[in-house]
Amino acid sequence: MSGSVSRRSVITSIPATAATAAFADARALGDAHYIEHAVMEAIKSHACPGVSVAIGRPSTIIGACGWGFANLETRTAVSERSIFRIGSLTKQFAAAAILKLAQMGRLDVHDSPAAYLPSAGVLKPVTVMQLMNHTAGLHSDEGGSDDPTCAMPARTQIELAAEIARQTKPFDFDPGAAWLYSNANYIVLGAIIESITRTPFSQAMSELVFEPLGLRSLAVDAPSEVVVDRASGYSSPKSGGAPFENAAYLDVSQAGAAGAMRGSAVDLCRWHDALLSNELLDPFHLNLMLSPGRLRDGRLSSANRFSANDAHYGDLEYGCGLLVSGPTERNASILHYGMINGFSCVLQTFTKSRTTFCVLCNSDIGPGMPFSAIRKVIISRYLS
Repeated sequence: MSGSVSRRSVITSIPATAATAAFADARALGDAHYIEHAVMEAIKSHACPGVSVAIGRPSTIIGACGWGFANLETRTAVSERSIFRIGSLTKQFAAAAILKLAQMGRLDVHDSPAAYLPSAGVLKPVTVMQLMNHTAGLHSDEGGSDDPTCAMPARTQIELAAEIARQTKPFDFDPGAAWLYSNANYIVLGAIIESITRTPFSQAMSELVFEPLGLRSLAVDAPSEVVVDRASGYSSPKSGGAPFENAAYLDVSQAGAAGAMRGSAVDLCRWHDALLSNELLDPFHLNLMLSPGRLRDGRLSSANRFSANDAHYGDLEYGCGLLVSGPTERNASILHYGMINGFSCVLQTFTKSRTTFCVLCNSDIGPGMPFSAIRKVIISRYLS
């Protein structure tokens, strides 16, 4: 296609002086120099063009700041207001919306998806809760289109869930027998939300979660929307040369409940504060969200991970849209990573002190990202 060249145009390298200009106007973090060092190492090594960081505690944002570029072509700096796509951080919002509907008496988490989606009637017996904690076993086909630069007609979550149900092999394992992270689980959850509310997923999420909590930067994204302070996404060229090129086109709205959202680091920290303060869910449903998933034999879901590649999770457990720290973790937390074309991020709250940090980057995940280094700063400066 003629537009593919401009979409994939290669960006020249970032001058070191320009990369430091972005935080001149931002609010200073309490320990900005420690955070800045971790971020600038990532930017100078070309791990990412820009980074937005926010740190919060109950009812307050300690600090928020941006470094580097939100857009390399316009030389627009990252700030605490910059809006990034957040990929799989979306899952915790979708799970919270499901639990909000349960709290309202509009669904039962132990029901089959078929109770809300006629297309799911062909599936093996599975529950809404198993979808949320990734023990459902639904197969996720991540193949995508042969030409990702071609726009496809947008489909609802209900339509996408019907496609999942029609797969030749819809399950990787019997429901409840093992644990495997699967975007298909959350597409089906998005379809349930659409079916119950009788509204598009984006509207339902606004009405159930974002608007009640006043989280104005959070939304289900769409490529057609003009968004003030939107950051552009970048990838590393496979052919070498310049450090970045524009990320491959993606109709992010089709990721739905599995990964379609956008937002700012500040509002993401506020989200965890509101969630843990029971501003959205009552204690019973919040406990459901934060409790580790279990297999049908009663064991924790980590006892039988389907893929050997998931050994890196260690004793981390999966609740509903959130990873929950295991017993060997000194600083208990809830967290999730997000990755989608041109963007990667992390949101984590250390639950004892209710210290939250969010790091948003406008590049694909790869070596040199600042997540671990910033986590070490948070633990040493705020938890010790």
